[in-house]
Amino acid sequence: MINRKDKWFLSTAMLAVLCLAVLFLPGCWNNRDLTEINIVTALGIERSEDGKILVTIQVVEPAAIQSTASGKGKGGGAQPKPVFVLSYEGETVFDALRSMLSQVDKRLFLTTAQVLILGERLSKEGIVEVLDFFQRDHEVNYEMDVLIARDVTPAELLEIENDIDPIPAMYIKKTVENTVSRAKVKRTILIDLIKELSKSGRQPVLGQIAKAGKKVVRTEGTAAFKNGKLIGWLDPYATRGFLFATGKVKSTIVNIPADGGKISMEVIRSNGNVDVKLKNGKPVKLIVKVNLEANIGEYEGERKKVSPDYLHKLEKIFGEEIKKEIGRAINLAQKKYSSDIFGFGEQLHKFHPHYWKKVENNWDDVFSNLPAEIIVNAKIRRTGFIKNPIMKER
Repeated sequence: MINRKDKWFLSTAMLAVLCLAVLFLPGCWNNRDLTEINIVTALGIERSEDGKILVTIQVVEPAAIQSTASGKGKGGGAQPKPVFVLSYEGETVFDALRSMLSQVDKRLFLTTAQVLILGERLSKEGIVEVLDFFQRDHEVNYEMDVLIARDVTPAELLEIENDIDPIPAMYIKKTVENTVSRAKVKRTILIDLIKELSKSGRQPVLGQIAKAGKKVVRTEGTAAFKNGKLIGWLDPYATRGFLFATGKVKSTIVNIPADGGKISMEVIRSNGNVDVKLKNGKPVKLIVKVNLEANIGEYEGERKKVSPDYLHKLEKIFGEEIKKEIGRAINLAQKKYSSDIFGFGEQLHKFHPHYWKKVENNWDDVFSNLPAEIIVNAKIRRTGFIKNPIMKER
């Protein structure tokens, strides 16, 4: 048995060994000083008309950011821009990035990239090949958000000089992050996209970004894919239906009709899942189940007392509204795009692997012809600080 004195000796000896080891450890082999690199904050990739890869980068200027933050330069001449944007064509993504060194003075540091925007033309032709570079390069940030540009090029989006954030890439990223409060765009980071593309029984869905003004972007809606190619779009409400069905809604505001007006419901909890009902070893029905809780956030229309019976009525109306949005998303996926973006096939792959082996090659066709049952259990928990709204005297 080791006594206290021996324990102290062993601990001291181990500490001494560690200290000696540190003396012989070299620094990080690929360490670079900030003055030797260009800090990339965003990347855009598009396919040019002649078939080449057009890569756009947004690079931050640390000195200009510091000047903007401290307020220096005001009234003393033109203030330096916090970022610069550069585009270059190449045969591949790697080729274009390396060739950019003919126009910039320092190597490009990609680990700091926050956003990757893929162009519409490129996405329609297929995104798998261009993502190969991002899987191989050791400096890539696997947590950067991936978006699909609609009716605008990635370069145009990255060139926007907005008044909200001095770094446009951070402004874009924050609009994607706040989907947790609105549920109208699907947030996908790079590592998740790579995983989704390799999954069996589920087609990828990516967030949509568009230009909403000279200095404003809008991240709403989603892009639906099939076999790695952009096949179509889901509007914000179909997107929310998709997110409800797949259990991705944390919070959102849903407006429902009531008493000649409308009520804004704030969803505070939600969980959803999809399944496939089989009969005699074959799928006969798609099933979507959603349970959610909400509070009344605003009430417009004829004023009524919020009685238990009235709340029960509102819960039914609320549930039907959610069912419409889910049905809208399923209808698009089945009838227009024939693409299982929900992952019904993934459920078959997990729990009925023998059947899946027979049908996986033509699953999207089978999926497109199955009826869907949507079950929504909606509960209203709170009505706010007041039981009855203000009522005008008649």
